[in-house]
Amino acid sequence: MAPQLTIIPGIGLWHVHGHEDSCYVRYASNFIEGIGQIDGEIMEMLWAWLNMISPAAQEMSSPHRKECLDYQMNDSNFCKMIRMKRTLCRKYKLARNGILESGKAFNRLNEAAPSHLKTEWLARERIAQSSRLNDPSAMDEYEINIKKAPSKKEIKLRLLEEGNARNAAPSRRSVATWISTGLVIEEAQIALLIEVRRIGRRSTETQRLDIARQWDRLQGQIDGFARSALTHLREGFNADYEPEDLDVDILDDLDDDLADFTETSHTWTNSPELTVIPLPLNLEVDRCR
Repeated sequence: MAPQLTIIPGIGLWHVHGHEDSCYVRYASNFIEGIGQIDGEIMEMLWAWLNMISPAAQEMSSPHRKECLDYQMNDSNFCKMIRMKRTLCRKYKLARNGILESGKAFNRLNEAAPSHLKTEWLARERIAQSSRLNDPSAMDEYEINIKKAPSKKEIKLRLLEEGNARNAAPSRRSVATWISTGLVIEEAQIALLIEVRRIGRRSTETQRLDIARQWDRLQGQIDGFARSALTHLREGFNADYEPEDLDVDILDDLDDDLADFTETSHTWTNSPELTVIPLPLNLEVDRCR
């Protein structure tokens, strides 16, 4: 092997995605300067064609199966040889058109990028490419830095701290806590709605007792939520609100008409799972503080 020959480690695009995420920018052929792009990897492309004869080979003995697969592979190689000229010409035309399209897209990006950033990026690219042999982690320069989205708990904690929930009186809970409580109630309504629909009218006493207990517990939560709404909504809001004045979004998920649903289930129109709670999304904007 010639001493001046430089060998850059790489992983084929078909296999690189089975490695660690960091291997993509370090070893994928997309980030190796001057390398040719292969239209699929040879063995994997052959497997797809051989899948068509697999049902016929399942019932064969091992020698017969080997002979059949060898015949198909030899036939595939022969077909590739005699059709290579036509295939390469077709792929060359596609590649030439692809270069023109990708060149136009690159030019649009290049024109939109500021000059000082392009100079900085080129310098960082040269450093990464020159250091990749001794330090593959230098190629992490190409990695996309995406900040992980905050979790639901982190968002809730931030809203609570912004609302001074720690220092507020028990009766003056923050808006975040109040809305979070309403969302939990709506989730319980949906779960109970599904359960009532599932058992229908042909239910046992045990099932009806369980539903009645859930109704009682859910109605208590709704009443408490409606009373606490007086703290966060404008003056004139009545805790004994009429559901007709609100947007009944929870009923939109019903496949059947509301009347048909109440007739086929042990429920009624103003039952807890069908009651609309006074969340801001169910109210007009001017009724919220």
